[in-house]
Amino acid sequence: MAKKHKFTPSNFENVGKSQLSATLYASMLQSPAWYALSSKAKELYTYMKLQKYGQAPLDSEKYGADCFTFNKAMYTQTYPLYKTGAQFRRDRDQLIKYGFIEIVECGKTTRTKNVYKFSAKWQDFKN
Repeated sequence: MAKKHKFTPSNFENVGKSQLSATLYASMLQSPAWYALSSKAKELYTYMKLQKYGQAPLDSEKYGADCFTFNKAMYTQTYPLYKTGAQFRRDRDQLIKYGFIEIVECGKTTRTKNVYKFSAKWQDFKN
């Protein structure tokens, strides 16, 4: 069996070593659903992927493997994307509408973090 080589990013892709990757594939970038998103929603999706792979895994028995949290501290402080919750919700709702993410658990009434899940429904989107 051949030894598996570790992928090393090029110098134009990152600064330093051992960083997370939020890879986007050509099939997604060329899909009608991706073209329908606003530029801020695309940016939000990229940061959500980065957050998913950067955080400690959630309880897989309760939520599943593709679940992650993304709260107000994430989009205002960690990744300075939005100043208001309304801006975030507008772009998050676009991602839900076009099938990129789903809300697994809403923490509004329990004052906990929302739990999101990546979805493949974007593949079924038609103009």
